[in-house]
Amino acid sequence: MLFLIVLVLVLPLTSEAIGNNRIVFNIPLQWVNCSTWTDQLSIEKVEANMWPPKRNELLTVSVSGVAKESFIYDDLGIKLPTYPGPLKMIIFNATIPDVAPNGQYDLYVKASEQDHFEVLCVKITWEL
Repeated sequence: MLFLIVLVLVLPLTSEAIGNNRIVFNIPLQWVNCSTWTDQLSIEKVEANMWPPKRNELLTVSVSGVAKESFIYDDLGIKLPTYPGPLKMIIFNATIPDVAPNGQYDLYVKASEQDHFEVLCVKITWEL
């Protein structure tokens, strides 16, 4: 089963994706679990490499939790099977551009399988 990640930014925000596997996730942040009872990942923690986000700096956000069943995690075209049990995955990895306007940003990250079953939904809010 393949799932897609859909990112929706409430305010216009252009971002540049940057791959970096050496990020240390140790800053917990406030978040809302917008998943339904049918989600396949029970989210326990959301962490970022820095908080709050800053302009011109890479923001990487990960979720940790427990997968309730097996599914395929598609990361940049690399399909990785997941199995029931502990799981940690990157859900956002981008640089906030210098031209981003001041104000409140609401980031919704939703992941669904190709058959439309929800894997996860996380809402993160910050002020720039």
